[in-house]
Order: sequence, then C-alpha cells, then structure tokens
Amino acid sequence: MKPSRHCRKHHGRQESCLGPEHHVQDHEPDSKARDLASFPDGSLVRIERVGDCPCPRCRIFALGLTPGTLVEVVSGGHGPCRLKVRDADVVVGRGIAEKILAVEEEPCPVCAARR
Repeated sequence: MKPSRHCRKHHGRQESCLGPEHHVQDHEPDSKARDLASFPDGSLVRIERVGDCPCPRCRIFALGLTPGTLVEVVSGGHGPCRLKVRDADVVVGRGIAEKILAVEEEPCPVCAARR
C-alpha cells in the first residue's frame, strides 16, 4: 500500500494511515469498548473513541459518528457496516468501522415501545 501524501507530511515517515500507531485496539484493557465491526446486527451502541489518524477521523466525524453518539448496527456481517446514525442510514467500510470504538447500550424502554 503506497503511503498517502498526508502521511508523509504529517507523520514524517513512509507509512500509511492504517499503520499500527493508529489502531484503536491499544485502548484501556479494562474498558468494555470494542470496534464497531464486531457488534452483531441490531446492536445499539454508543461511540466512545475514534482512531487517532486525521484522514479517516475527519471522514468519520463528517458522517456524524462522534464520541457520545448512539448508533444502531443494522448489519455488520462480512463487508461494509450499515448503521443508523441520528435518523440517517450510513454505510462505512470494514476498515473504517474497525477504527471506531463503541460500548453496547441497553435499549430505552420508552423508545422500544414506540416502534
């Protein structure tokens, strides 16, 4: 994979944005957060943290996937992840979904009754 111009400029080396220094797996071991791609279909999650690399981070934030946001995982399976974010359907690739850490939330009983 050829490194982007952004990476050479901001990180000062010939590595891509997807290098190990930008993986969110290095979070606190006692945290219940895991990457968005690992949740089963129908899960309701709250975004806790997004990877540190500016390239995908800007795109993730532009899609409305910011820390504290509630997200429903419509379909995760193998391949792109389809999400329901702020009453909008969003599809993100698996690589992007793996850069987003989230924790599972209990569904609100009032909201569940309205469905």
